[in-house]
Formats: sequence, structure tokens, C-alpha cells
Amino acid sequence: MLSALRDHFAPRHLGLAGLCLLAWAYMALFRYDSYGIEEAAALSLLLNWSIIHQIASPVAFYGVPDLRAFLFIPLDMHWVGSLAAAKVYTMFILFGTALLLYKWGESRYSGESSMMATALFLIAPVTLMQTDAIGCGVYLLAAFAAAAFLDQLLHESERAVPSWFFLLILVCAFAISLHPMGLALPLALILRWLPEKEQQGKAKRMIIAMILTAIPMLLLRWGWYGMEEVTAGRLDTLADAILGTPLLHTPNWGLGLVVADLGAAAIVATLLIYKRNLDSTTLMLMLASLIGAIQGDHAWVLLFWATTLYLGTPLLIRLNERIGWRGLSGQRGLVLIAVTLLATTAMITDKNSKNVDRLQLKSDTDMLISVLEKEALTAPANAFTAASQWPARTLLATRRDVLPLPPTSEDRDDFSAKIKGITHVAFNPQQENMHGLARNFASLSDRYETVALLPGGVVLKKKEDTATHQKSTSPMNPHAALSTGQQPN
Repeated sequence: MLSALRDHFAPRHLGLAGLCLLAWAYMALFRYDSYGIEEAAALSLLLNWSIIHQIASPVAFYGVPDLRAFLFIPLDMHWVGSLAAAKVYTMFILFGTALLLYKWGESRYSGESSMMATALFLIAPVTLMQTDAIGCGVYLLAAFAAAAFLDQLLHESERAVPSWFFLLILVCAFAISLHPMGLALPLALILRWLPEKEQQGKAKRMIIAMILTAIPMLLLRWGWYGMEEVTAGRLDTLADAILGTPLLHTPNWGLGLVVADLGAAAIVATLLIYKRNLDSTTLMLMLASLIGAIQGDHAWVLLFWATTLYLGTPLLIRLNERIGWRGLSGQRGLVLIAVTLLATTAMITDKNSKNVDRLQLKSDTDMLISVLEKEALTAPANAFTAASQWPARTLLATRRDVLPLPPTSEDRDDFSAKIKGITHVAFNPQQENMHGLARNFASLSDRYETVALLPGGVVLKKKEDTATHQKSTSPMNPHAALSTGQQPN
């Protein structure tokens, strides 16, 4: 019976069955409201919804989007307005990336270590968090895996300028547009091609192409609008790799220090052992882990945890073989204890993450946006135009016209003209770059009242006696020049 089953089912069939079960678990744990989405992801989705289905929207004022907008085109042509479809789409990209990383780990180290690392990565709480948030960490890791595959094809190609060369340039631009960690991709490829002696012409073209691709993308995306705002320390954020969403636990810098030590040990040991034989994937992961520490958001935690697992697992097996004795417990005892501990903790944390959707928990920023959502529900059709520090996320929640925050002004009358027609404002006055805006609205306390003062910021509302209840068409307010249309469902 068992032999017959083995004859009809290959190992890849079991792997696909496992991914199907994992997909069911992910979809059961997703939150299905309009909150928890990254600002840049929300902008890319809204841009597609607006263009493909010709929906009038003020997204043109939100800034330069990242190149995820191109990946969302097939999704939005069939499931426009569906955040659930966007999350499932991100999940499929994650699974494809995991398979590419598995094949890389299998060829470089062993199938055993690669299988363990991939399984732990897919069930990690931070992986679920980033997928649920349509986070740039998933797409950045996908770009790294795809770039490493294309780089290998480019090395093996006999043509001077194969098609893989141009695809690699596109992937490089895509990665840089997502996050500062995307710079690890061109840096890693430059380091890989610099010592190339047999294909010097191809190496020169690759290095020049990476530099010429990185410079304009840096100019376009400098500041990386829409990245996740980080309020906790880096060690507290690193702890989320194991503890999951910060909505369900208190800051734990001690566990974050353990994660940081494990990742640093894996990187240092890899450099010492394979210093003259570092492949492009390893270089990308290590460089991204270092660059991402500047921002310290959950996208960085995802890349750092992936680096720790894929580089650390084969090193742990190697260490266990050196210090162990004969038999399974001696050769793999330490590995099995570590894997069991991490897997059990991850699954318990993933199960608890269901409480986020069940209890409708929100971050400090989402709490402000929920206040605007309630205001939008009670406001008349033409009497709600908000200005928000997070316009894309606010538009997703309110389904009404939402504009970016107005520029500050030293003149009270000039600032009043700029905000003419705006009925609600949401921002965080505690941030240093918002102090000027806070002073401007403080000078207009006779016109705007405080609706909510929360840890994440403040929501202001135009007083009823001065509200016009009509959208302004003043030339000094570029927002009001937009035609109003139905927002996506």
C-alpha cells in the first residue's frame, strides 16, 4: 500500500499539498477590514483602481508610487477594489519566492537545511504580518530571488547581451523603488561581477547598467514615500519576528537582542567560512540586513529573519555534527530542538494573531483613520474632504476624497486659502516635521475643533458655523480642482 502511494505521489506533490494547507491557514488568519495596509501598497492599489476603471481619485497628489503598481495590474483587472484578493496575490508571490529560495539553498548547502529554513520562514509570524499588510518585504525578497536566478542565467549565457540582462535591470529598478534595502541588489551584483575575468565585457556592461539604473531610481524615490513608520526601537521590532504583531504583545527588547545575535552570528560565520565564495543571493541578504537597520521596520525584520534562517540553519547542522556523537540524537539533536522550539512558538503566535481581526485591534495610526471613517459615514455626500498624513490608507477606509497634508505657511491668511474646502485633518503633531503644521492649525483654532486626540495623533474638524458643505474650486487648492467620482468598492 505505502509503496503504491510512493509510486503515484512524488515529493513535490506533498510539497504542493503542504502549500495548499498553508494557504488555507494564511487566509483564515488575514484581517479583512481596510486597516493594517502599508501606505505605499495602498497607493499602488488605488492608482491601479483609478486608472484601469477610470475612477476619479486624488491619488495623483500622493507622490511617486513604487513599482508594485505594475505587478498589481493583472490583479486589478479582475478583482478591482478587493483587498482580500491583493493579500492572496501577495501570498502567492511569497510562496513562489520561498520555492526559489529553497532551490537556491538546496544547491548551495543541502536539501535538509533548505527544507528546514523554508518551512520556518513560511510559518514565521513576521512573514504572516508582511503578507497581511501587502508589505514591501515580501516583494523585495521576491526581487532578490528573481535577480539571483537571472544573474545565474546571465553568467551561463553565451550571448554578449542576452534578454536576461534587460530583465535584471527591471528587477533592480523594482527593488530600489520599494525600500532602501533594494540598494543591496545592485551592490551585490557589482561585487559579484567586479572580479570576473573570463567575461570582462559582460561584467563592465553589468556594472554600468546597475549604476545607471540605481541613480535615477534614487532620485525618483528618495525618501521612499509610504514606508512603514517605526515607533519602537530596533530590538523591539526584531522581536516581532517571533512574537508577531505588536498589537498583541508588549515590547520585548531582550528577545529582539537574541534575534539580532543569531542573525549577526550567521552573517559573520558565513563571511568567515565562505568569504571567497559568496554567491549573489547571500550577498543580497547580508547587505539588505545591514542597510535595513537604518529604517528598522518590519520589512527589514522579514529580510533579517530570512537571512538568519537560510544562512544559520546549515551552520547549525554543521556545528551539531562537530560537537555531537553517533546516532540521530547526537548528529541532529541540537538542530531538532531549535527547529521544534521555533516552529511551536511560531504556530502558537500565528494562531493568536486571529485575535487581531476578531477584536478589531488597530495601531495608533489606524485608530486615527477609524475616526475619519466614522466622520465620513455621518457627513453629507459633498461635505467631507479630508487631508491626512496617510492619504492612501485613509482613502481605503473612508471611501471619500482624501488629500495629502497642505504645505505650511508663515502667513495665516495664505494658509487659510490653501486649506479652503478641507473639512477634516489627521496628522501626528508630535513628529518633528509636523510641528509647523501644528502651529498653523493652532492659529486657526477659531475655525477647526479637535475631534480626537490619540497617541497616534490628532483629528481636526471644521466647525459647523464656518463649514461650507461644498467642495471648493479655489485655484490655490489643487485638491479641489479634482472631479469627484465614486470610490472603489
